[in-house]
Amino acid sequence: MIRMTRRRLRLLVAGVLLAGGVGGPALLGAGTAQAVVCGTAIAAGTPCTLTGTLGVTAGTLTLTSPTALAWATTASGIDQQLADPTTAHQSYLVNDASASAIGWHVTVSATTFTTGTLVLPNAGTFVTTGSITAEAAITAPTAACSSGSTCTLPADTTTYPVAITTAASAPVAVNIYSTGAATGIGSITIGIGANPVGWWVNVPARTLAGTYISTVTLQIISGP
Repeated sequence: MIRMTRRRLRLLVAGVLLAGGVGGPALLGAGTAQAVVCGTAIAAGTPCTLTGTLGVTAGTLTLTSPTALAWATTASGIDQQLADPTTAHQSYLVNDASASAIGWHVTVSATTFTTGTLVLPNAGTFVTTGSITAEAAITAPTAACSSGSTCTLPADTTTYPVAITTAASAPVAVNIYSTGAATGIGSITIGIGANPVGWWVNVPARTLAGTYISTVTLQIISGP
């Protein structure tokens, strides 16, 4: 009886090993169901997978600038430095929807300030910076994301103040704001908050009375 009991025990153990080896799934708990591709009827408890695709089409890079710049003064017998005092002139809007992240820069050129017969000097007359209280300020205009835009703020590499040398014809454009790759993405207002865009003209004491006009050209260009 003892020998028979031992033999039965050995057979039982062998059966358990067999079930745990070749027939392992018979003793293991049910495994996680394998996912299948969605789109056909699948049994309850069986996951399926599908692909979600978002297509983004490139938009455009645009600049919305002031419609005019203006200064006025009364001759005082001394040289004067004048900042455009109109709030609407002290900022501009850059909307980089190009989806390229290669950066951009804003340029300005201007013709000679002239009444038609009288002129202001081409060098030293027109200046821009990030201040309306100090022409020589080295601060950049403040940049902020426009409402509704989770933008990437620009990293301005321009050195201020920027002298804009005028010319009677074919004036040279100069960078007044420049940002590198992976910055300046989205809708951004330049000149909002603490440091507005300061547009300055210098009026020498010898300047004669008159209305001096210059054609100012702004442009935004893709790339830093």
